[in-house]
Amino acid sequence: MGRYFINPELKKSTMAILFLNILFLVAVLSVVQINNNNLKANYIKSLAAVTNKISEEDPRMLKDIIPITTKEVSEQDAKRGMVILKQYGLTPQLQNQLFPYVNKTIVYNTYFIIGIFVIMATVFFILNYVQYVYFYNNIRKITLAAKKVVDGEYDIWINEDKEGDFAKLFTSFNSMRTIIRNNIEELNKEKHFLVDLLSDISHQLKTPLSSMFVYNDILLTKELTEEKSQFFLKNNKKQLHRMNWLIKSILKLARLDSKSIEFAKEPGDLNETIRNSIDTLREEAEGVMVKVKFNKNQEVIFNHDRLWLEEAFINIIKNAIEHTNVNGIINIELTENPLYRRIEIEDNGEGISEEDLPNIFKRFYKAKNSKNSDSIGIGLALAKSIIEAHDGLIEVKSNVNIGTKFIITFLKY
Repeated sequence: MGRYFINPELKKSTMAILFLNILFLVAVLSVVQINNNNLKANYIKSLAAVTNKISEEDPRMLKDIIPITTKEVSEQDAKRGMVILKQYGLTPQLQNQLFPYVNKTIVYNTYFIIGIFVIMATVFFILNYVQYVYFYNNIRKITLAAKKVVDGEYDIWINEDKEGDFAKLFTSFNSMRTIIRNNIEELNKEKHFLVDLLSDISHQLKTPLSSMFVYNDILLTKELTEEKSQFFLKNNKKQLHRMNWLIKSILKLARLDSKSIEFAKEPGDLNETIRNSIDTLREEAEGVMVKVKFNKNQEVIFNHDRLWLEEAFINIIKNAIEHTNVNGIINIELTENPLYRRIEIEDNGEGISEEDLPNIFKRFYKAKNSKNSDSIGIGLALAKSIIEAHDGLIEVKSNVNIGTKFIITFLKY
């Protein structure tokens, strides 16, 4: 029961009912006491009249009669007296109207008790009305707020500065409204994301597909030499590889953005992860005569998903290779201190203009001065998503025709 008395409404109504009951009890007792005093005065008045008659007839009997009026009578005397009174028609079965003083007291008591009951019932009715108006107003408030939420209005907020179950209900409603709004927003984001994703895939596949259709038509309709046929087939193969890589990258990015990937994070040495990334790109770097330098330092243990983080490093290093001139150099440095672990990937390539710098991590964005026509513009966006999924930060500094530096920082918490 005690848990219900945290409600201020229940406390107030209980105190009000208790106070009113005490007040009405005092009123009833006061009225009964007043009427009892009147009855006693009338009783004495009747005895006085009887005593006067006896005194006129036989004054000597007063000394025997008076003591009887102030003490309890014996059962025997009472029975004898009732027999005498009965001879004159005075019995308990007579109507109250024949006993004027008793009848008046009964009438007064009845009227006063009825009056007090009417007043009490009226006060209780008003109290009950006020209390239920409060309850129903709060219920209507919640009902209206729920209807607005159903209609898509999520800015409504129910304030309650009191304790109790209504306050808990309002707090729960506000929490539910916030959760529903966030879920709807997430669903809308996913919807827009899906639309954008399909649009991106369609847009990015349009060019290689068109090229493949043209090459295929040429192969089917033209009489070509073996050398030219091989040329068109190699171009088709190149476009197929490009489309395959593009689709895989877009799907990976989509899974990252939708947070549907569970990273298998385990403690591991970042030196090994970086070295594996470089080894994957070694042949490509040697093909364009770009040198990648990385000297293994002391162990830098970091809780990470090795395969995913390797992919992030591969995309960043690959971007550096693609935008570095022949005989260029890419320096990779790994450092650790009590605050963070940091990887710096710096090239001496073409650099990025100030205009393009804020946009390089946007998907499908290509710098205006980029010399790489095959670049799709998804690798850095994918790398950024992977690094941020590992609670890391990535930033870039660049100067045109001087080079670019990517700085990846994993703070220690």
